Amino acid sequence: MRNSVACPVCGGTKNPTAHFCKRCRKIIDRPGPRRKKGDVVIKPNKDARRRALKKAWDGEGFRCYYSDIRLIEDNPKDTRYWTFDHRTPRNESDVVVAASLINDMKSDMTESEFKKMVIQLASHFKGGSFDNRVFNLKHWKR
Repeated sequence: MRNSVACPVCGGTKNPTAHFCKRCRKIIDRPGPRRKKGDVVIKPNKDARRRALKKAWDGEGFRCYYSDIRLIEDNPKDTRYWTFDHRTPRNESDVVVAASLINDMKSDMTESEFKKMVIQLASHFKGGSFDNRVFNLKHWKR
C-alpha cells in the first residue's frame, strides 16, 4: 500500500488517513450481542476495545485474556472465537479479549467472581470441598 503506516493495534498496514487496519477496524466496530438495555442503545466503548485488542495482540494473533490461548478470528462457531468480555458485567469501559466459550462461562460474573468459581470447581474436581459462598454473585441477572 502506497504511503501506508502501521496500525496502532496490530502493527499491520493501514491507510495513512485511517485510524486502524481493516482487520482491527472490523473488530473494533463490531456491535455487541446485547445492544439495548431498556430503550437506551448501549454503544461500545471503542477506546476500551482498542486497548483490549492491543493488549491481546502477540505479534501474530490475538490471545485470550483469561487462558492465553490463541484465538480464532474467522469462525464464530469455534469455542476459541474472539469476543469482548466485560470484566464487570455491562461495563463498556473495561473490556478484555476472550474466547467465546470462556466469555459465555463468565457471563454475569465479575472477573474476581469468575476466578473464585473456577478455583472452587477445580478443588471439587480434585476431590476437595466446594465453598458455596462463591454463588453470591453481585451482577447475576437471569
